[in-house]
Amino acid sequence: IPPPVIHIESYSEDSISFSLKMTTNIKVSGYVVNIYWTFDTHRQEKRTLIIEGEKSVQKVANLTAHTPYEISAWAKTELGDSPLSFVHVVTGGTRPASPSLKAKAINQTAVECSWTGPRNVVYGIFYATSFLELYRTPHNTTTTSHNITVIVQRDEQYLFLV
Repeated sequence: IPPPVIHIESYSEDSISFSLKMTTNIKVSGYVVNIYWTFDTHRQEKRTLIIEGEKSVQKVANLTAHTPYEISAWAKTELGDSPLSFVHVVTGGTRPASPSLKAKAINQTAVECSWTGPRNVVYGIFYATSFLELYRTPHNTTTTSHNITVIVQRDEQYLFLV
């Protein structure tokens, strides 16, 4: 079974359109697509798409401008799964400036986080007790505002990233 062909149809500041195609007559029942990107060199993010049938054109929206993305895909066929196929693309535009974060303990279990940055975007707040945990399995939440109160464990030191 050959890997699927991933073709970038178009991209913009916040989206990527791509098509999937198999160069064989084997019946395709669907595709599994993973989109990877690195968040601030500390955290690799992933979005998974399960595509049923042979439908081949997809648009992934809500992405970040001027960010490298890796798209991997494999086909589910009547004979089994195909090998992986990869493609890389960088979204257009200018990457937003990193927000300036301030974290202040309110009490032993609550931390008020506030930051600067553009309006009408979604911010991710990541926090952990070590750099390793921040990279691998941080606690996280999202918001469209510029501040949030995070509940933490008492008697721990935390690292925060927005």
